[in-house]
This record gives sequence, structure tokens and C-alpha cells, in this order.
Amino acid sequence: MTDGASRRFVADAAMTQRRCPAPCWRCGLVNQQAGKPLVREVVLWDDLASLRRMVGSHLFSIPPETAMVATLPSPSSACFETNSPQFSGRIIDDPAALESFVPAWRDLVARCAWRNPCYEPEFLIPLLKYRGDESAGLLVIEGASAMDTNRHLYGVMPLVTKSFYHLPVRSVHAWRPDEAFDSTPLLDREHADDALSTIFTTLSGRGVRLLAFDTVSADAAFDGLIRRAAARQDRAIFTRDRFSRAAMQPGDDAETYLRQSMSKNRRKKAKRLLKKLQSVGSVALEHSSGANDVHQWAHEFVDLEASGWKGRQGTAMACQSESLAFFLELVDRCVPHDAIRFGRLTLDGVPIAMLVDLHSGGQVSGYKTTYDERFGEYSPGFLLELQNVHWLHELGCSLCDSCTDPNNELINGLYAQRLPFQSIVIGLDSAMNWPVTSLLPLMQTTARLTKSCVRKIRR
Repeated sequence: MTDGASRRFVADAAMTQRRCPAPCWRCGLVNQQAGKPLVREVVLWDDLASLRRMVGSHLFSIPPETAMVATLPSPSSACFETNSPQFSGRIIDDPAALESFVPAWRDLVARCAWRNPCYEPEFLIPLLKYRGDESAGLLVIEGASAMDTNRHLYGVMPLVTKSFYHLPVRSVHAWRPDEAFDSTPLLDREHADDALSTIFTTLSGRGVRLLAFDTVSADAAFDGLIRRAAARQDRAIFTRDRFSRAAMQPGDDAETYLRQSMSKNRRKKAKRLLKKLQSVGSVALEHSSGANDVHQWAHEFVDLEASGWKGRQGTAMACQSESLAFFLELVDRCVPHDAIRFGRLTLDGVPIAMLVDLHSGGQVSGYKTTYDERFGEYSPGFLLELQNVHWLHELGCSLCDSCTDPNNELINGLYAQRLPFQSIVIGLDSAMNWPVTSLLPLMQTTARLTKSCVRKIRR
């Protein structure tokens, strides 16, 4: 194209706005008030002087020092067609309908910015199926672009409708029943910001006023993402709680790690306990390998758990048909993906301590543990957890989340790292900013003081 020449494209203003969402100097000028084209020709100019004469300096003034920026190359289709996905959200409340999403869901798991096994299909589908609240549903964020019209999954978060401090406004919570240990949504790492913003706008468009997360990541990157997204849409956040739980980032080898994380006296005590147990019978420390082991050990775990205090209180999985069905289906779904592993300590071939770990993308979550109370003096659960540190180093995982209570002394003395978590409430429209920043903190403080007073009176 020669100097002073122009390349002209005739386009209706509506077409211009559809192809390029933000009318700009590259695509022509659109009268925003009247919604009509100021010029019916969309002109791409190669010469700045000709452009000034056409538009007039009073409408388009470019400082000399930025004139180089306004000199355009031959136009490309990128000006008219964007490859950025256009996002939308919808809620699926039928667990049976989720099966069709599994391939796309697993693809999202491989691309997600923050791992959360509780929201992966192997865990969440049976959880919704057997333990689902009537109001529970799955919010999915989908998107397609002009260059790829196929719908792809960019975000997943289960929701449940539940009041917050009995306020007369519609509230939803990122669903985290007792079986789950994390409520961090699955977000595509390349589009996490847009996917999270779409979660907010989708819920707001459905009349939801408050969105609560209980035990969501407080990792600096995720925390910054969610607070920026809220601020950009003028949404207030109330941080109800912050805490951390034990985690392990394996080092060069297990012995070096344990020397750094455990005191010398505690390491000696562990050796004495193991030697004492070995004097009772034949001791073996094993982890599962293969589908047959996993299924057999799953039933052994259920039986061992039921033999202890949980069985006596009726809270063991064997005492609750829905919990048992969830666990066994979870195991079935995880096996093909090598996403679950059992560990056990046996005495004369009989399990006296067992653990269950969930695996996801090089990360491990310590899901469940149980032990035979008859051998409590030997601390079989502690000995098994100690051996698991060696197994995790051999496995080469990048991180193990203990998934335990923040005050668990046994694990806190074994794992040297900590993972930060928080519980937050987000107002989904500006009218909720004052209640979120002022009223909710006051109500929480009042509720805590009331509980404290009641406990003192009962004493």
C-alpha cells in the first residue's frame, strides 16, 4: 500500500460493534448516544495526515510523539474477529446430566489454576448423587470464540442455597459438605479472571445477593484474583476467618525432611514405638498398587473405621448408607485415573491403621485415616503417617495437603509447611456493600460472644 492511500471497508455500524466490541480509532467512530454510525464507512488509514484531514483534529487529536503508534499496517482479521472466548454461566441441578460433561470437565482439571480434588468429577458427581442437598447444583462457566465455535468449560463450582445469619436476602454458598475439605472453584488458568467474573455476574443476574466460601484458598495469587474481580465490579468482601493447615512439600529425601520437621526426641520415640509393636507380632507397612488392591482395601478401611469410636457413635461410613455409597463410587471412579491410593500398617496380616490419599496432577490430599483403638499405645496411625512421608518422597509429588484440623498436633509436628485458607462472603451488588463490610462483621461478633456466654453459663 502506497503512502497517502487508504484501504476502505464498508460496514454497517451494528456489524462494526458486533465484531469489535469497543469502537475505536482502528475501526471507525460510532455515535454512542444515538447508537448510529457517525460515518458509515469503516476506514483504516495508512497515512496520518490523510486521517487528520478526514476526521478533523477536533475529533481525533494524536500528539506528535505518539504518531508512530497510529501508523497502521495492512489490516488483519484480528481487528474484526476476536479469538477471546465469550463466557456464559448456567446451573445444572440434575446429577445424571453431569455425566455428559465429564470429558470437558477432566480437560478443565488438567488446565485449572488451583487444584481441588473435591470439585473434580470423580469426587463431586457421587457427592451430589448421594449426599446432595435439594438446592445443590453445579455452576458451569462455558465459552466459545469466533475462531472456535465449540463450547469449552472454563469454570466449575457447586452451589447450595442457604441463608446467611438468617438475613432476608438470597444467599448461596460454594458447596462444601463434611466429606469435602476445600471450596476453591476450578478455573482455567489462562482465563481465571474472566471465569471468576462470570461466576459473579451469573449469580447476580439470578438475583443472588451474597456468595459465601467456607475454606477457600488464601494463596496470594487466588486471593488477589478474587479481590481484584470483586473490586472491578464494585463488590465488597467480608473475610470471616483465616487459618492454615499442615502441608508437606517433599525435599531431596524423606530422612532429610524428617530431620528438619521433627525433633530428635520425637524421631527416637517413633523408633521405640515401632520396635515395641514388632515385639507383638509381624509388622508390615504397605501401600496399594492396582485396581484389585484398591477395591479390597477400600472395604478393609470401611470395616476398620466402623470398629472404633465412629462406629459406636454411628458416624462411620458403614453406619450411613449414603456415605458408604459415595465412598465406594468415589473409589471406583478414581481407579482408572490412578487418583487414589491406600496405605496400611498390618500386624500379623491384619490392618491396624489405614489411610486414603487422593492424587491430582502431582499433588496429594490426605483424605481419611483410621486405626484400631486396641493398639492405641503403639500409635499405629502416627507410624503409618511417618511411613507415608517416605512414600510421598518416592512418588515425587509436589505438595501434600494434610486436610486436617489446623490444631492437629500429630500432623503439625510431622509436616513442616502450611497452606493458607479463608472463609469469605462477597456481596453481589453494590447495595450489599454496607451490609457486607459493616453489618456482617457485627453479626458475627455478636454470635461469637453469645456462644461464649452460653458456654460459661452452662459451666
